[in-house]
Amino acid sequence: MIPAPPRLSITDHRGQAIRTLRERCLTLGVPTWRCDNAGLIVSDPEQGAPVGLLWGSRSITGMISAAVREASIGPGATDHPRITELFSGCWAILLPERRRRDRTGWLVGLALSVQGLNAAEFDNACQSAALDVHAMRRVLTPHAKYTHASMDALRDAMLWMVQDLLHVEESDQTVSGFTRQLSDCFETIDLLYALGRSMNELTHPDQFVEHLCRRVRDTLNFGFVGSYFAAGGAPGAGIDGALTIQGDTGLRRLLQAELPRLIQRLDPDEGRLILTELCGTPIPGAGQVLMHPVLRAGRPIGVLIAGDKHGDDPQVSSYDIQLLEAAAGYAGAFIDNAVLYAQQKALSMGTLETLSAAIDAKDRYTCGHSQRVALLSRQLALAAGMSEEQAERVRVAGLVHDIGKIGVPEAVLTKSGRLTDTEFDAIKKHPEIGHRILKDLPLMADVLPGVLHHHERWDGRGYPHKIAGEAIPMLARIIALADTFDAMSSNRSYRSAMPRAHVLIEIQKCAGTQFDPALAKLFVTLDLSAYDALVQSHQIAETAAAAAAA
Repeated sequence: MIPAPPRLSITDHRGQAIRTLRERCLTLGVPTWRCDNAGLIVSDPEQGAPVGLLWGSRSITGMISAAVREASIGPGATDHPRITELFSGCWAILLPERRRRDRTGWLVGLALSVQGLNAAEFDNACQSAALDVHAMRRVLTPHAKYTHASMDALRDAMLWMVQDLLHVEESDQTVSGFTRQLSDCFETIDLLYALGRSMNELTHPDQFVEHLCRRVRDTLNFGFVGSYFAAGGAPGAGIDGALTIQGDTGLRRLLQAELPRLIQRLDPDEGRLILTELCGTPIPGAGQVLMHPVLRAGRPIGVLIAGDKHGDDPQVSSYDIQLLEAAAGYAGAFIDNAVLYAQQKALSMGTLETLSAAIDAKDRYTCGHSQRVALLSRQLALAAGMSEEQAERVRVAGLVHDIGKIGVPEAVLTKSGRLTDTEFDAIKKHPEIGHRILKDLPLMADVLPGVLHHHERWDGRGYPHKIAGEAIPMLARIIALADTFDAMSSNRSYRSAMPRAHVLIEIQKCAGTQFDPALAKLFVTLDLSAYDALVQSHQIAETAAAAAAA
């Protein structure tokens, strides 16, 4: 046995480096085995027949196992590499495999010389594997190039090779780690940038929350990401009590039941909470759900949740916690702004509704007119294929369409009988007055065309600008129909209300001259039951007001 220099050893091992070493050794004619400390072979050389049959024979494997046991527990046991002569002209090179300080096994290389091919032990190995000795000698002669003197060099070359491979693998892992960190940083920046860009759309908090959950799920390795907001936490934002989930989870029912209680447990200072059970039921999969509070005015109003983590590390990491915390911060800031926006919008709309109602109330014949025009305008917008959101803006335009009448003398507005040309000219100014009143209000920017042009005619004979056909904004064409219908259906100082059938006939008759013909065709098909109910409520209110004044 040739002693090995103690300065050489494999201090660690990783799968890919060992695999590469074994492949390279095989090309040098040195098959390798991996054994545990007791000599049990755990991996044979990956070589096809007939040579693979020889290396797997009981004779060869028995000698290798005996050499490993001797190195591990025999009288000459050592933790250093060693060279053992199995038989004359055949050597086993044993390299210890370690994990940290513990030897976990041995990598064994087998080197042959021409002398070894002619040894009786070689003949016995071939016979035990039922192989032809002469054929095996011819196959292995090109690889039987080693000598007793070259064993030290072969052992050291194998050690240096594996150490170089381990160093390369460690470098690759370091680079891979940096790459993952850079990728995580980029994904985090991209997520926060995307959330920042979408924070300006304050009219749809539910869509922002859905977008946030989807982007967080796309960035992290979680099967689902969701949110829940407690009732009363975000007044006017439209997300109270709402559970949003992006991804598949069987926990929706449990989350819906448990989250209202869990929000009360969240400490604003501590932040996140990692759950391992819900309602006493262990969480399946990775077994964890990460929660982080969404704060408003320093108190939790909701939570972001993430669960069913997958990938190499199924446990919640500090990176997961930090990113969810950042997303919750964005959600809190957005919801705070959305609540303020909703409050401002409600205040503005309340002021405008009060102003419109006050203008309508100047004349008992027009009481409730703006509300009824708003209702009919919304119905017609929906019938014309507009979305709920678009129809709501049409309703708002109908509500404020006559606000310019605040600039018309009250004597003209309340005059009994027909108006003179001068008085009618004063009335005709109200669309432009209304436009001037509303043009500096950001919330009213999209309804201005309806206010300015609701008295234009399809044939171009309307006012104030005498535009015609499709040049008239759709918003104004819709309000024009609703406005005229309510005017004809209501009592006025100069005439009584027209019967419903006559009103609808008149609208059909004026299609293509006063009204957009396509809209007129739709209008006569509307269900007017809601309009009739509103008329009745206005009549009751008017009667009550008259009785109170008497």
